[in-house]
Amino acid sequence: MARRILEGLDFQIVEAEDGEQALEICKRGLPDAVLLDWNMPVMDGYEFLGNLRRMPGGDAPKVVFCTTENDVAHIARALHAGANEYIMKPFDKDIVTAKFQEVGLI
Repeated sequence: MARRILEGLDFQIVEAEDGEQALEICKRGLPDAVLLDWNMPVMDGYEFLGNLRRMPGGDAPKVVFCTTENDVAHIARALHAGANEYIMKPFDKDIVTAKFQEVGLI
């Protein structure tokens, strides 16, 4: 669903099956944005975000967490680690568009 929404907003999409694969993709070339799930195999979203932000230039991509983890502690932890925004599942096009506008991607 997220892929269809973002493609509809004219974003080019690269998907990763887990956090480790996502980090390898970022090492080859940093994206403008990362839509990041908290719960991923191999390396969770929080660990991925910490690794991304420590990379040279890793502070540049806008990171929007998109997850079912909706308690205040998870949100605060994600934002403190460097996430730019946070979307709760389930979501729709209007929510994704609004969050991407808030971080300056649209």
